[in-house]
Amino acid sequence: MKAIRTGRIAATVVAATLVVAVTAPAAGAVVGAELDFRVFPNRLPRRPANGFGTPIRLTTNQKLTHPEDSSLRLTRVAVLLPGGVAVPNGRLFPSCTAAALNRARGRLRVCPEGSLVGRGIATGTAVDIGVTSSGRLTFFNGPGGRSLTLNVSIINPALINATFTAPIKKISGRYGYSVTFNIPAQLQTILDGPIVVRRVDATIGATRRVRGVTRGYIEAIRCPASRRVPAEASWTFDDGSVSRDVTEISCR
Repeated sequence: MKAIRTGRIAATVVAATLVVAVTAPAAGAVVGAELDFRVFPNRLPRRPANGFGTPIRLTTNQKLTHPEDSSLRLTRVAVLLPGGVAVPNGRLFPSCTAAALNRARGRLRVCPEGSLVGRGIATGTAVDIGVTSSGRLTFFNGPGGRSLTLNVSIINPALINATFTAPIKKISGRYGYSVTFNIPAQLQTILDGPIVVRRVDATIGATRRVRGVTRGYIEAIRCPASRRVPAEASWTFDDGSVSRDVTEISCR
């Protein structure tokens, strides 16, 4: 199953509007952004079975293409998810706080069993020294299921371990939920130089038995007749610029 992208700055009018920004010097250039989302399993019921959704794993791949000589630091990532195909159930899972992990200096074992809900990798470049490396992402359910607690561990070219909170909010309209990652300052620089984030790859999803029923941290309630639903993300950088992309999650 492959996500089907829409709104890819492919329409002629939009492309014409952005061509000047895309070809501008690095200081004012736009960071290219590509978003993919996939769910597994993607074979979903048309309506909830026994009043519960289908537990799923949600995978995201985010690619940021910086202009040459860019030193733009990523300060915020905001994700919009569909309401019917990606419904969070954090209230059913144990939780772990950012404060607890920061006090423990990132020792993941301080979090309760069952609170870990996802893992991933972020790839970036320490541009001042020309070193590209990866950071480990570990996601925990936040208090009351109203947030994700994200621990980031970087080893090369220097040791950084930081944990922060990403609020999850129920919204109305085209999307059902928003998740906002405000990147702390200690994850924007390394060795006193900027980190340029190039990729984020992560999978979130966990299950547990609740009153004899297997429930998912994320559940799909139904697959619409169109067999696809929208998802969107925006990436904000330290110069105030924002890149956006829209994709579709397919199901059947």
